Amino acid sequence: MPRKKMGLKWGPDTKGADVVKAFPLSIKKRTFLLTGVDRDGLPVATAEALASGDAAAIILMGKSQVVAQPVIDEINQKHPKVKVIFVSVDCGRFASVHKAADTIKKLDIPIDGLVGFPTLFAGPWAKTADGVESHFQHNYLSHFLLINLLLDLMLADSRVVMVSSCIRPEASLPEWDDPSFSDGKTYHPLDAFALSTFANIQMVKCLAISGAGRSMSTFAVNPGNTKPSIQTVASLEHVASWLQKKKEQGEDLPILLQQVPKSVSQGIATILRALLDPDIAGK
Repeated sequence: MPRKKMGLKWGPDTKGADVVKAFPLSIKKRTFLLTGVDRDGLPVATAEALASGDAAAIILMGKSQVVAQPVIDEINQKHPKVKVIFVSVDCGRFASVHKAADTIKKLDIPIDGLVGFPTLFAGPWAKTADGVESHFQHNYLSHFLLINLLLDLMLADSRVVMVSSCIRPEASLPEWDDPSFSDGKTYHPLDAFALSTFANIQMVKCLAISGAGRSMSTFAVNPGNTKPSIQTVASLEHVASWLQKKKEQGEDLPILLQQVPKSVSQGIATILRALLDPDIAGK
């Protein structure tokens, strides 16, 4: 059931601008770090929303500054008081994550909130330069590494929000003992994406425990069926074969395939509430 806050009813139709308006003090003069920044999508919309709330600084992490430059230019034009910093990172290389973390540390800017976005959706079987299944490293391991490298910059009341997906309580456990899918022999793109996002949910739970002594709040959120998302990127063939596999395993239709489409603005509302709402701190 939708919840109310300051006259606003939280629900599937809530937009990012509504959340920004509801929690201005959670944004103003604060610094946020966002991963997975490209030319559009949820990371860009989240950055623009935070800039509209007069954030002090927004650190954007992505593979190519050339691709993201139009986003940076637009934020600079609309919100000249907001400092925008781009840090290049290739989540398919642990060395690149280390280098990016070092760059951020040298900025010596305390981080109030970090939002990690998945960067790989239902791709073909591949290993990274580090020899890890690509989804598992891009979406999970590199974020795990980045967050741990930046913990010293996270303030006592900071937040970590990992953009994940939905999960059914009765769903079967993922194959933790075989994240490489038998070197690709048992690989399915949707299983690989699901494993990486489930790993992020577990990471968030562990961070909540380890960060309890310093009031750091951590959340894994499902923005819904927006673009890009696993629902919009996966091919019909992959969806059909995955559904057949789940049927043979006796599982119900996965929740992520039951979700009605949402706009990007509606999708970031969930992310922003997890990042900004003071009433859910530590929950």
